[in-house]
Amino acid sequence: MSLPTQIARTAIVALSLIAALVIASDANAQYSSGEPYVVNEYQQGPSGLLSRPFPNLNLPGPMTLSERLWVRGEYLLWQSEGMESPPLITTGAPGVSLNDAGVLGVPGTRTVFGGNLNDDMVSGIRMRGGFWITPQQTFAIEAEYFSLLSGLDDSFDSRGRSESIFARPFFDVGGDAPAQENAQVVRYPGQFNGQIAAAVDTDLDSILVNGRIALCPGMGCGPTGHRDHVDWIVGYRRLDLDDSIVIDEVITANTGQLVNRDSFATSNEFNGLQLGVAHQTNLRRIWLESLLRVAVGNNTQRATISGFTSRTENGTTDTFNSGVFALPSNSGTFERDQFTMIPEIGLTLGVRLTDWLDATVGYTVLYYPNVVRAGSIIDTDLNPGAFPPPLDPLTGASRPRFQFVESDYLAHGLSLGAELRF
Repeated sequence: MSLPTQIARTAIVALSLIAALVIASDANAQYSSGEPYVVNEYQQGPSGLLSRPFPNLNLPGPMTLSERLWVRGEYLLWQSEGMESPPLITTGAPGVSLNDAGVLGVPGTRTVFGGNLNDDMVSGIRMRGGFWITPQQTFAIEAEYFSLLSGLDDSFDSRGRSESIFARPFFDVGGDAPAQENAQVVRYPGQFNGQIAAAVDTDLDSILVNGRIALCPGMGCGPTGHRDHVDWIVGYRRLDLDDSIVIDEVITANTGQLVNRDSFATSNEFNGLQLGVAHQTNLRRIWLESLLRVAVGNNTQRATISGFTSRTENGTTDTFNSGVFALPSNSGTFERDQFTMIPEIGLTLGVRLTDWLDATVGYTVLYYPNVVRAGSIIDTDLNPGAFPPPLDPLTGASRPRFQFVESDYLAHGLSLGAELRF
């Protein structure tokens, strides 16, 4: 089933449930006070102020302290932007020579791990809450947290797979010979009995604290008069996008065993000013909220590359702080700051089920530019002379190398939840 079809079907089901709840609640719209449910009618308070356009309007005057707190919880089903990486694990056609096994460009070579990683639907949660400081809904403080988790969807494990050949492809730039495609063979019949596994993880987290300031309090804004509520949003936002790719291999041969690990991790930590506007239209039992926010500030890009090798030969074990794609020439932690603007658009439909509970369904689009991803910092131009134990002196280019490669991250999708008012 395609992604648009999945989203469309989920939206149809959610809207159908909400429609059923509306019909059911309209048929029994009585509250504990015994009064009919009335909305979109302001009543004059003792000081001439208008009450909020929400349930319990039979209580005149401004909102009471107990009515000014709200909490919303949502389940998120979003499509997240994947990360690009070079081919990292390949297999070869049966019968291919050992020298050509898993080498890119050789007939029968196929990539089994690498390319576009973690480009999947992901689940998450979002919590929002706020409190109106003023009874007339002119100023509020609110906070928001959401998290998306990848669930290691694009991991790889050679155990249980039918292929008889696995290799780590790279572009050989070492020695005096012309640069050419090459591969480190992990499994090959009669020569190497190896296992290889790779784990991929992507996490997105956000924390937001801001104030909401009424754009035009009192009778409201727009063609629907007092039913509309428009607020400015000013506050602080933190956004974290973290990626990691870890590749482990164990190669067993007649003379010994080789254990390798390559680890590539990136983090993007944004801190900045959050600006925006929120518009809410209140109808009979339904409200519609549109949200436009832009965060402006500093994005700290951080990349960490490390490797490990344990080499056992003739009963002697040596260890090295380097792997296959993580060698001394590119290992370490690298960091830099970039100015970034992060726009976000949201649309939420709410249905009042009782005077204190609403059901919600929404759609959000978040665009995070100027990010560094784990797949983009992997350099597969290698000098085999740097493999542990390295040659001294090393002939040829000192590769791989590290460099920041920026890309853009887009996350969007549905939210299903409920809002409580106290």
